[in-house]
Amino acid sequence: MTSQHWEVSTLAPPCYVVPMTRRKAAFSPVFTLCLSLLFLELGACNGNDSADTEGPATGITSASSASSATATTSPGGASSGSATAGSSISGDASGSATTTATGASGSTGAPETSGMTMGSTDTGPTAGDPICGNGVYERGEECDDGNDVDNDKCSNDCAQVPCAEQAGGEGAFDFSYIWIANASQGTVSKIDTQTLVELGRYRTDPSSLASPSRTAVNVNGRFAAVANRAAGTIVAFAAHEDDCIDRNKNGTIETSSGADDILPFGEEECLLWHITVEPNNNNVYQKGPRPLGWDFADQDPSTCAWQTHNLWTGWYSASGAAYFWHLDGTDGSVLDSIEVPVWGNKGVFGPYGGAVDSEQNFWVAGWHGPLARINAADLTIDIWNDPILNQIDAYGMALDAQGRPWFGGGSGNVVRFDPKTETFKDLGDAGGILRGLMVDRNGTAWIAGNQGCRLVEVDTNAETITNPNIEIPGCDTPVGVSIDAEGFVWIVDNKGVAFKMNPEDYSFEEVDGLVFPYTYSDMTGAGIQLQALIPQ
Repeated sequence: MTSQHWEVSTLAPPCYVVPMTRRKAAFSPVFTLCLSLLFLELGACNGNDSADTEGPATGITSASSASSATATTSPGGASSGSATAGSSISGDASGSATTTATGASGSTGAPETSGMTMGSTDTGPTAGDPICGNGVYERGEECDDGNDVDNDKCSNDCAQVPCAEQAGGEGAFDFSYIWIANASQGTVSKIDTQTLVELGRYRTDPSSLASPSRTAVNVNGRFAAVANRAAGTIVAFAAHEDDCIDRNKNGTIETSSGADDILPFGEEECLLWHITVEPNNNNVYQKGPRPLGWDFADQDPSTCAWQTHNLWTGWYSASGAAYFWHLDGTDGSVLDSIEVPVWGNKGVFGPYGGAVDSEQNFWVAGWHGPLARINAADLTIDIWNDPILNQIDAYGMALDAQGRPWFGGGSGNVVRFDPKTETFKDLGDAGGILRGLMVDRNGTAWIAGNQGCRLVEVDTNAETITNPNIEIPGCDTPVGVSIDAEGFVWIVDNKGVAFKMNPEDYSFEEVDGLVFPYTYSDMTGAGIQLQALIPQ
């Protein structure tokens, strides 16, 4: 099968590694202390009556931003939105995007700080060879953390370990939250996946009828975006108070502390920005923004922190075209804008699900629409209009570790697409109706099932439906699935509950008190983490 190809523009991410040298010695704490005292004494004998206590720098902070790009306009669609960097909570966009995108540079999310002990090569003893493993950064070493762990940030050779080779590297989560949209309340809940405690509930739009649905968490878990279907808006939140904005300059972050503490829109200081994509869409609920996907790039080789976090989204214009925006993750301004003049064949719902792969490409599937890929390198678009997507009534979509899209459909069938061969494969009927899905690090796809309330398990490596009927006790209408940082499976149910399942024994816990939750997307960040963990 060949795809349609649309020409548009450019952007590109780098990645690099650091070589390793020498071996780390194993020293006892007592011996290390003796060596330190000896160096102090030698310093005094040389006429230096005080040891040099200037230590290496701890922590590397990096941040940058890019100016927004402006898309040209044509009748019936939307163009560039605007929001003030860092502190804006509103910004409207109007007009429409054309097939030509302008602007392609990325920008950073919040600064990251590493606990890695680093410093200048001028630091350390003035004579003698460096002693690898003593915890002191010395001339000739790339690092020295004083331990005997070979695959943390510093190897046993006192060399920086490439991020892809580190245990728990690649900018892993410092915390694990799941962000679940309360569609009928116009809010989103932030839940700690380890304690099952709801730590915050936030209004996603000035209107309580915004109908939030898709949520997406970035690669290190620090930022979450929410798409409001009925309002035609996108909003971004900080997961941690360190990244929130003290707008009233009172030295305190005013933010929600739980489900019963919802601040008025505009007073929530962990709300970072809010934009409108198309305010004049006459049927915005069906055609409003749904797919969301954070990209990632520019990984710091020392801290393994991702420096770029920008966001893709898409919607269906009143004109019948599909529009996609690439947004600056720091302020919501539009970096790139792309139009697909004809989208789908039923003219009801537009772009439905989205995900970013390891090469930063944005994959989008439509409910009753095509499969599309926006190529990060040049912003060209590949589109596959295979009849199988309509035949199975494709609904949920997620990427596996190989970057292959997987689908569950209203027909109950499970389908895989292979980008290398550009072919679809139908694995067969799992029964009932299939909704949202997510693939874990073991290559297992978990799919929410209706008409027979259940969870479906698929081995994506063997391309086999391994269990079509995992019972979810007390479920009603499961819609979305996600994976948390520990590998547990989360299922969002419309009845107001989120279930947490242990994939080893199918045991369940639950969080209740949600208000018609409707989220199927990368609501924990596990989807983009799966792509980021692939060596570049």
